[in-house]
Amino acid sequence: MQDLERAEPEKTAEPRGTEQSFPRQSFISKIRLRLPGQAALFTHPMGHLKSNDETIVDFDGPDDLYCPINWSFRKKALTTILYGLSTMGATWASSIYSPAIPDIMNEFLIGEITATLGTSLLLYGFELGPVLWAPLSELYGRKKMVFVPYFISAIFSFATAVSKDIQTVMITRFFAGFFGGAPITNVGGVLADIWSPEQRGAAMAVYGMALVGGPVLGPIAGGAIVDSHLGWRWTEYVSRLRAFSLICTALC
Repeated sequence: MQDLERAEPEKTAEPRGTEQSFPRQSFISKIRLRLPGQAALFTHPMGHLKSNDETIVDFDGPDDLYCPINWSFRKKALTTILYGLSTMGATWASSIYSPAIPDIMNEFLIGEITATLGTSLLLYGFELGPVLWAPLSELYGRKKMVFVPYFISAIFSFATAVSKDIQTVMITRFFAGFFGGAPITNVGGVLADIWSPEQRGAAMAVYGMALVGGPVLGPIAGGAIVDSHLGWRWTEYVSRLRAFSLICTALC
């Protein structure tokens, strides 16, 4: 009995509550208490739990290989180029339409102001779309909120190419801009996620060149297409075939 009584304190002396003292960790996510006034910096794309008022789902420390900031330079560079080309494709659509305006006027028997409305409505869609796509990218991830709207924009551009009346052209151009504005507003967030502050300036310069490169190159390509035997409808076909190729590359 005395031996048992002596053994009992040894059992009770063992540390208890270890699981409560240290948060559970895994290679995918780490759950920790949310401090008052603290915001969740990241929501891990592979995490099975979501941040709430009590916990934050975060990367497993600053060296977590899942964190985009720790990707290899090659992967970061390819990602920057891919998203930059997506942005260029979105802005390209706004200007490649311009050389087609005379042919659209002749086909639908409308004036120049009415035909130019196709450009104005697409730019108006660019203004409204980011109001929706930017906050959604914080909830559902950058990639989804860049390429899903971009895919829908490509569908509307194909609808423009097969339009039988000017009303359809105007409606489809607006929605092509509304969904096509997603890369313009969300790619900056992508670059901020994958590049450190010291490297981010060069990446943003590439993004800026892609952003302004679309309106510069669009009329050149559009003029060549319109002056060929293809006709104005191929300005939309070519633009969106390019978009689909980028989307397929992103999914690979």
